[in-house]
Amino acid sequence: MRFSTGAPERLTKEQQSQLKQTIMESLPHEVGFTAKFNWTLQLIGEYIKREFGKNYSIRGVSKMMHRLGLSYTKPTYTLAAADEEKQKAFVETTFPKLKKLRKRRN
Repeated sequence: MRFSTGAPERLTKEQQSQLKQTIMESLPHEVGFTAKFNWTLQLIGEYIKREFGKNYSIRGVSKMMHRLGLSYTKPTYTLAAADEEKQKAFVETTFPKLKKLRKRRN
């Protein structure tokens, strides 16, 4: 072999499998974090340190997530107290009118 395979993985295959299962099936608040809904790389790093005693940088966590077949997506938010009728009216009526106004100005 003419190149280094890199440092050995710090987590065993079983630990990696457990980590992936936790991320996919649990929310952060269900495993003891204050964040309610979204796993972040920082939270995953803290979880790894707490559960397995291993320190990872944010980039290291990112690379591991890629190796595990997980990808990062930016969460989308919906307002819990939003009025659905007003949203529908905006999408169907107000927004198209605004688009027409913008086209006229250009």
